[in-house]
Amino acid sequence: MAAADAKIKQIVNELEGRLAVDNGVPRNIRKGASEAVAHLQDTSKAMDLRVSSALSVLEDLCNDPNIPMESWSVIMQILSELEVVLKEL
Repeated sequence: MAAADAKIKQIVNELEGRLAVDNGVPRNIRKGASEAVAHLQDTSKAMDLRVSSALSVLEDLCNDPNIPMESWSVIMQILSELEVVLKEL
C-alpha cells in the first residue's frame, strides 16, 4: 500500500505540474486535472475508488475533440500509470 501511495503522490505532482496549473492548457482540461487530483487526494475514500474516480475524469478529458495533442499525451500517460496502480491494489 505504501508503494501505491507513493505512486499516487507522483501522479498528483505530474497532473498539477503539467496540466492543472499550466496556463497554456485549456481551462476545461485544467479543471478536469484538478478534479482528478482532488479525487486522488480524498483520503476519506478507499484507494481503489479514488483511482477509479480519477480514471473516469481523465478518460472523459481524452474524449474531448478540442484537446491539444500534448495535453492528450500527458493524460494518456497518466491513465496508464493509474491503471497499473489499480491492478496492483
